[in-house]
Amino acid sequence: MAKLRKLVTYTDYRWEETDPLTPEQLEKWKSGDEDLQEEILDEVEFELSHDKCLEDSEYPELIED
Repeated sequence: MAKLRKLVTYTDYRWEETDPLTPEQLEKWKSGDEDLQEEILDEVEFELSHDKCLEDSEYPELIED
């Protein structure tokens, strides 16, 4: 019995954001100092802002037994 098969690839893109930064956090972030930026990253939590799922599929192939 023959059947068709295709490969489907799903890619999910996610955008995550934090709550507004405090003036102190913003100052540290803008300093460009990686240690200070890491400190900010330890303090904040990222939450899903929005996402987008993309789908790509190949043309089906015939599979014969």
